[in-house]
Amino acid sequence: MKDNITEKERFFSKVSHDLRGSFTSILGFSDILCDPKEKLSETEIHEFSKRIGNQSKESYELLVNFINWLKLENYDYGLTNEKLDLLDIMYELKSYHKKVLSKKSVTVEIKMSELDYVFMDYEILYSILNNILLFLIKSCNNNSVLTFKTIGNSDKSIRIDIYASCRRDSEFLHNIDLRNLNNQLSFPIIFAIKFTEQCGGKFNFNFSADGNASIKLVLPKI
Repeated sequence: MKDNITEKERFFSKVSHDLRGSFTSILGFSDILCDPKEKLSETEIHEFSKRIGNQSKESYELLVNFINWLKLENYDYGLTNEKLDLLDIMYELKSYHKKVLSKKSVTVEIKMSELDYVFMDYEILYSILNNILLFLIKSCNNNSVLTFKTIGNSDKSIRIDIYASCRRDSEFLHNIDLRNLNNQLSFPIIFAIKFTEQCGGKFNFNFSADGNASIKLVLPKI
């Protein structure tokens, strides 16, 4: 128990540090844009605006994960379980990340049926799948293919297999140490694992010898 508490405190300390750094950058860029003495060119204004947008999006993702973590640790407060169509959620996420997917030429294949569903809190389900997709987009090279496929479907749970042809060497992927948090890429996948386990699901994450990633995700339907 003591080790778990220490690990959690260390994790939140790192994430909090990133949040503070991100907001500091946003404020700094905003000050530069608002300062008439800077006499910025149109190109510079565009670049600073782009940086503010990127930093704001990353900060938003972290804050949502914090909120969902608190919701899951207090099951009596805030959770609203309902029947959710997986296909709809996946198309929402694909649209949300459309810009970065296009920029990296990453293809997302969704092999699910309109009948595939879970019975969960919408924000928790969205965060699990969003964190997985975010991690894979960041860790995979250009022209990669990400596949989300429903494998098992019962009255109590549903299994989703996720394959990513990351086009990365195995050394890069294996250097992502989830316990020691030695890489910024580890944050989204840690949230995804934690949320899955806290809502009663299962999460199995592996890298193959050829540097590709695979995730076996089991989510509750009751």
